Amino acid sequence: MANEIFMKRMKELRQKKGVSMDELAKVLNVTKSRVNMWENNGSVPRSDVLVKIAEYYNVPTDYLLGNNNSLEAPTDAKLNALQRNLGKLNEEELKKAENVLKAVFADIFNDEDDDDDVF
Repeated sequence: MANEIFMKRMKELRQKKGVSMDELAKVLNVTKSRVNMWENNGSVPRSDVLVKIAEYYNVPTDYLLGNNNSLEAPTDAKLNALQRNLGKLNEEELKKAENVLKAVFADIFNDEDDDDDVF
């Protein structure tokens, strides 16, 4: 199944960087036809290649795949891992995690924010 967003973003990022399909292919150690497939057919590469592409363009893989519209690459791997894992929790578990964080880091949580959901 073609990923229209991936296809569009691959082409835009390559053109913005001013590199040809050939140049990108060499950097990623793939064929030019593979790059062409990504940009014109929307086929998504293997995860290891996807990571290389994200690193080359300094964007998150989620941006490439259309899961996120932020161009900013994650800056802290631990924080990102924590966020991913919190996303796996159900509502009750998430509320417990919020309470633990509030107890441990009380100085960064304002009392007036107690009515707002942090997560």
